[in-house]
Amino acid sequence: MSTQRGFVSILVGAVGVVALMPSATLAQARPIDIVQAKKIFADAQAASDKDGGRLWGERLYGKILLVDPETRFAVANEADAQGVLHPSDGVYVGTLPKDVIIANAPTEWEGARWTLLIPPTVPDNRIDRGVTLAHEMFHRIQPGLHLLADDTPCLHLDTAEGRLWLQLEWRALAAALIETGPAQIAAIRDALAFRAWRQSRFANARNAEAGQEIAEGVPEYTGVMTGEPDVQAARWRAVARLARPDTTISFVRSFAYTSGPGYGLLLDERLPGWRSRLNAQSDLGALLGSTLTDHAKVSARERASLYGASEIRTMEADRAAKGEAEKARYRALLVTGPTLTTPSPGNFSFNPSTLISLGDGYTVYPTFHAVARWGTLDVKDGVRVPTDFSSTTLAAPKDTKGPHLEGPGWTIDLAPGWSVIEGANAGSFALGVDRGMALGRR
Repeated sequence: MSTQRGFVSILVGAVGVVALMPSATLAQARPIDIVQAKKIFADAQAASDKDGGRLWGERLYGKILLVDPETRFAVANEADAQGVLHPSDGVYVGTLPKDVIIANAPTEWEGARWTLLIPPTVPDNRIDRGVTLAHEMFHRIQPGLHLLADDTPCLHLDTAEGRLWLQLEWRALAAALIETGPAQIAAIRDALAFRAWRQSRFANARNAEAGQEIAEGVPEYTGVMTGEPDVQAARWRAVARLARPDTTISFVRSFAYTSGPGYGLLLDERLPGWRSRLNAQSDLGALLGSTLTDHAKVSARERASLYGASEIRTMEADRAAKGEAEKARYRALLVTGPTLTTPSPGNFSFNPSTLISLGDGYTVYPTFHAVARWGTLDVKDGVRVPTDFSSTTLAAPKDTKGPHLEGPGWTIDLAPGWSVIEGANAGSFALGVDRGMALGRR
C-alpha cells in the first residue's frame, strides 16, 4: 500500500538503450522475468473474469505495471500514452520515471490510473495470489465508485486499550460468521457494543476507523470474495483472521484488512444490495447495525469476558511494555533531539503494519519513501508525520551542505533550489527554497 497525493508525472525514461540490446543480452538484463510477468497478468485477468463485475458492476482488470524497485524496470500489460514503454514479447517494457512511487498501490501516470505491483510481493499460493491481485485491482477502480475515503491513521489502535476492544470486536464478528439465527444476532450485537465502547473512549475514532474500512477494508473484502473459491471458503478465511490476527503488527493502518471482509460477508447475508448504497462516508458497523430489529442495550464490559478479554489484556500489556523502549528511542530521536523538518512529503509509500503512535497526534513511520517538490526522501529508521501529512520530521542531518543529505536512518536528495535553513528551535533545521531561486536566479 501507498498513499499518493498531488501526483505529477515526468515523462522520461531509458528505454532506447535497452531496445538496442541483442535479445539474449536483453533477457539477461531484465530484472523481471517476462514469463512470470505474463503469468501475473493472466492470473489477474482470471480473477477479474471470475468476478465478472458481480460485486461492483465494473471489471477489475485494467492497466497493470510490474516494477522492480531497484532498477525501476517495468513490465506492463498495456501500452502507455507517451511511449515510455515499448512492445516486447507480447508485453510492454521500459524504465519508469523517478517521480513514480513504487509500491503495491494504484498509481496515476500519464493521465491514467494503473495497478502497480512489485512481483516478489505477489504470493505464489494460488488463493492468496488471487486475493492480493483482486485487492490491488479494486484500488484502480475505487475513485470511479466514489469510495476514496479519508485514510486518517487510527492512532488509538496503537494503545493497549484500543487494541483490546478491537480484538474483542473481531472475535465477536468471527462468532457471527459461524453462527446463525439468534446466536448470530447476539454475536453481532456484542461486536457492535465492543466497537461503540472503543470509539467512545477516543476522540474521532469513529470517523477514522470508518474511513480506513472503506479505504482498505472494502478492497480486502473484494480480494477475499474474488480470490477464494466460494463464499463458504471466504467466510472461513475471514473467521481465521478475525479470531487469530497477527498481534505482532501495528493496527494503526492495517486493522481494516481484517475488519473489512468480516463486515462485508455479514452484510452480504443480512443486507443484500449494501454495496450499491456504499459511499466514502459509509460506516460498515452502522450498516450492519441497521439489520438488527431489536436494539437492546448490551454492556461491553460485561460481555468482554465471554470472548477471552483476560488473554488479550495479558498479551497487550506485554506488547506495550516491550514497545515503550522503542517509543522512547523515537521520542529522543524525533521530538526532543535536534531535527530536520520538511514540507509536505507529496507522493509517498510505507509499510502499514509497522506504524507507531507516540501519543501526540503524530505517527512514526519506521520506513518511508517520498518524492516531493523539494526532493526524494528515503527512510530506513523513523520519520514523524502529522495526520494531515503537511510535513515530516527527521533526526537532524550530519551535514547541512550540498544536495545530498544524510541523517540517522535516512537520506534526502534535494531538488534544485532547495537547501537546509535554520529551524524554529535552536539546533534544529528545516528545508527552504534557496533565496537566489526565489528571486528568479537560475
